[in-house]
Amino acid sequence: MLPVTIRRVFMAQHRIDFRKQLNGLLAEAYGLGADPYDGDCVLFVKKDRTQLRALVGDAVGLYMVSRRFEGGRLRTLLSFTEKPAAVSITTAELSLLLEGATFTVHKRARRCLDRGVASPGTQQLS
Repeated sequence: MLPVTIRRVFMAQHRIDFRKQLNGLLAEAYGLGADPYDGDCVLFVKKDRTQLRALVGDAVGLYMVSRRFEGGRLRTLLSFTEKPAAVSITTAELSLLLEGATFTVHKRARRCLDRGVASPGTQQLS
């Protein structure tokens, strides 16, 4: 477990050159609009889906977590884009990806306390 608080998780959807080290991945993260020093975690997937790299940090420094899948590759359905782009994922999905689990999100559940949705027995003001 990393000793940082993860605020948001982004998964890069474009191909990343895995020869890039910490500074190169940090530049990619900034290009996606993420700030790892502010609690954003950015996940990069190698084009052959055999490796993952996550970049996360705090005010003191950065962590780069790398995971290589021996004897196989990540089976999650990923489509790479030509231009730099990212999709937001949950920390639970991040954990599944780092474990190498296969999952597909078809539809996300709504939050119970969405704005504009009144709970039973309460009135909404117009």
